[in-house]
Amino acid sequence: MSMLLRYVLVLAVEFGAALMLREPDAPWIPVLLAVFVVGSGVLHGTEAEFVPRFLVALTAVGVAELVGRAWASPDALTTAGTGAAILLAVQTLIMVRYSLRRRRPRRRPA
Repeated sequence: MSMLLRYVLVLAVEFGAALMLREPDAPWIPVLLAVFVVGSGVLHGTEAEFVPRFLVALTAVGVAELVGRAWASPDALTTAGTGAAILLAVQTLIMVRYSLRRRRPRRRPA
């Protein structure tokens, strides 16, 4: 259940950012920074270390940017849509792998 909530949260943030980025004069730096922060924090409470969190955050930024471009111009729909689909697949694999793992109890030193 927590994996589904994590995934829906990231998708909602990516969708909102894509809506904001489709305007030509949109403030893209704060929008993509917010997507990166949410993407890196979504695996909190799992065994995910720096690399998986960073990958999820980067793919979230990439999806938001590509979907925003696809909505902005119909000419870029196939290339941006294909790229966004590939990034979503990578993001889903990372999130499923680390969200379904159980935390191992830490061993106490003797």
